[in-house]
Amino acid sequence: MKWATDHIQPHGWLLACDARLERIVRWSANAPRCLGRDGLAAGLLLRDVVGRQATHNIRNALATHGEAHRRPALVFGQDAPDGRRYDIAIHTAGPDILLEWEPAADPDGDGAHLSLLRTMIDRIREITDFDRLFRTVVRLFAGVLHFDRVMLYRFAEDGSGEVAAEYHVPNLESFLGQHFPASDIPDPARRLYSTNLIRVIGDVGAVPIPLISPAGMAPPDLSHAHLRAATASHADYLRTMGVAGCVSVSLMVDGRLWGMIAGHHCSPHVMNMSQRIVARMFGEFLSLQITNLLRTKRLAMTRQTHTLIETLLKGAAPVADMPSYLMAHLTDLLSFVQCDGAALWVGGQWTLHGVHPPPAAMDRLLGLARLCAGTQIWHTTCLSAQVPDAAAYAAQAAGVMVVPISSQPGDYLLVFRREVVRTLKWGADPADRPSQQAEDGYFGPRTSFAIWTQQVTGECLPWSGDDMEAATLVRSALIEVMGAYHQLQLTERATADLRQRMLNEELNHRVKNILSVVQSLVSQPLEPGGTVEGHAERLRGRIRALALAHDQAVRSEGGGLLRALLDAELAPYRERCFITCDGPPVWLTGRALSVLALVVHELATNAVKYGALAHAHGRLDISWSHDAAADEWRIAWRESGGPGIAPPVRRGFGSVLIERGFPHELGGRAHINYRPGGLEVVMDLPARHVNPAPPPVAQDVTAAASPTPGKEKKVTDADILLVEDQFLIAMEAEWAIEESNLGQVRTVASVYEALTAIRTRVPDVAILDVNLGDENSIEVAHMLRARGVPFIFATGYADRTMIPPDLRDVPVERKPYSATALAERIRQLVS
Repeated sequence: MKWATDHIQPHGWLLACDARLERIVRWSANAPRCLGRDGLAAGLLLRDVVGRQATHNIRNALATHGEAHRRPALVFGQDAPDGRRYDIAIHTAGPDILLEWEPAADPDGDGAHLSLLRTMIDRIREITDFDRLFRTVVRLFAGVLHFDRVMLYRFAEDGSGEVAAEYHVPNLESFLGQHFPASDIPDPARRLYSTNLIRVIGDVGAVPIPLISPAGMAPPDLSHAHLRAATASHADYLRTMGVAGCVSVSLMVDGRLWGMIAGHHCSPHVMNMSQRIVARMFGEFLSLQITNLLRTKRLAMTRQTHTLIETLLKGAAPVADMPSYLMAHLTDLLSFVQCDGAALWVGGQWTLHGVHPPPAAMDRLLGLARLCAGTQIWHTTCLSAQVPDAAAYAAQAAGVMVVPISSQPGDYLLVFRREVVRTLKWGADPADRPSQQAEDGYFGPRTSFAIWTQQVTGECLPWSGDDMEAATLVRSALIEVMGAYHQLQLTERATADLRQRMLNEELNHRVKNILSVVQSLVSQPLEPGGTVEGHAERLRGRIRALALAHDQAVRSEGGGLLRALLDAELAPYRERCFITCDGPPVWLTGRALSVLALVVHELATNAVKYGALAHAHGRLDISWSHDAAADEWRIAWRESGGPGIAPPVRRGFGSVLIERGFPHELGGRAHINYRPGGLEVVMDLPARHVNPAPPPVAQDVTAAASPTPGKEKKVTDADILLVEDQFLIAMEAEWAIEESNLGQVRTVASVYEALTAIRTRVPDVAILDVNLGDENSIEVAHMLRARGVPFIFATGYADRTMIPPDLRDVPVERKPYSATALAERIRQLVS
């Protein structure tokens, strides 16, 4: 049976034509009066009834529109035979083409409606938080389309609804957070809401106008008609809620009825065609926004889950105890599925984790898994409904999700959730309604909408679609791990063998290099006049310096800090004379570290024998800096305060190492200057051998940084009164304050409301729009000043002519608001 009626709402009239849009086949009873005719008859030509020009415009609109998204074709401002102008909506309904005629809206208002729609869309375009998005939507919908109450419903998997956001005028009670059973919107209506995205009832109490059809014709299909009248039971339902006019805009996500925006008015509220277009297009954009946010969230969850799964797969091969390995990683894998514990059935044994049923109950749950899950994920929020004994351990596991983790039934992951005792507020007691459904699917009107409170026990929090998707990803990973376990072991073993061979070759290469360096040190000839013991001591020192550099490089994965090298080499001499090291923290490559270790050792050894380190008043200054032009690091060794020195007669190992070894090994340059006051060595090291030093390990300064509690009111706790008659400007100011985290805002639009709000609760600070339509806020300012409340004037005028002399000292914030400036003004006043 089609969801249809043969009556329309009286604020418009209807003609139905044949499929060729030539002849009239049925009409509403008020159509002759609106056409200025005595009557109509089936078969009359449309052009003879509404005129050739109107017929031409209707045909063009239908021809260019098509059937996209089941939207009607539209004609605006069409002249009719009675001399009035109408907006026409054109629908294809089975064999009929329906023409809905409604009084035309003010033609000057079309641009305003388009501007409002653009503003509404811009306000929600960048919002990524669902709660803030929903709060903004209901405020915009109510402010722009002028409804006493606007609610945003979000439907659960079982079809029940929850009021996720609400705006209402002050004299109405709040429905925010209330739940409504799925039966409040029967399946026929739910299907209709999914195909016709906007439903408007201008006057619930109006007498419907019947359609007149020739005898023998099938009932008309008005499922997509805007003028379709409410059924009797639906009208009674709305009247019981105190609703006289309403609109609902469906929110579709991935082809499913995800939620709804519902606008209620306490008096009749007829929306013209332009307003309906604004409401519908805003709803469609909101649906896309919700879809995008959900998909973005799902994509982020999928990426993070994939990262964890890759980690699991990479480490699975070398593990001998697979159940223990999997359980050790389940905490990470199930981070996207809120749970309190888990149990893994692999290889004929249980591995338990977290909070779970007693071990004696696990065999019973294994039977449930085999019966209900098989090879598919299965879950329940009330385990005791399936296993009566489970009521005894509901505190540990009230609900379970069964995840098969092998391609054939046998291995399972069971995820548990504790009992969560919840108190739900329902819009009314489900028992307080007729036991029989009406013909249209509704149960009929409730006797009241008093809040009915339900306490839910023995159940866990419901499993969501995101939980199912995450569990599916985890299942895929676990199946892959279990199926490819042995093959991965073989592959990893072969990879390990290859890696070991490569490490052996690298070790062999490094050992040969070290031996070559040591061999070159040992092969240095004995100095003329020196002793064997002295030569051996010098050789041991050079090898120790080389060992120090090598050890530092190995510990630091191939490099080391320049300052650490200097500290280690010069530590024995710091008590003997004054030594300074000045330069930024830099990291040397392993090759540079080894060469500089030998250079510093030679310089220090010679300084002890012949230079500054041999004298009690000697001084050694080492500095390094970056030469950006040459892209080099300049390292300078300067001795002073020691005995005078002269160039050596022969060049020893140290001189050769600095003048030839340093350039050869590192590609740099070195200069030795034998000054009378002390030796100076300058080395230019190419920047490729130097990197910025890694940052030091951060220290825990939480305790030191903890603020001392103040005695004054925190700025974030401020009670802020906003007096603004323009809705969109008020929202702009509210957002500026909300983003600055200054406090709570109370918004009023008139002097009377402002004075009442101050008498009810004196605010900490106020923002006053000087011009409030036909009145101004000067009286409010005087009351605030009398009570010692600081405030700001907000105005779009460039001067202060509207502000009386006794209030000229009050700070003024110009419109449009600057969020930063407004927040700083409020912060200064409150502080």
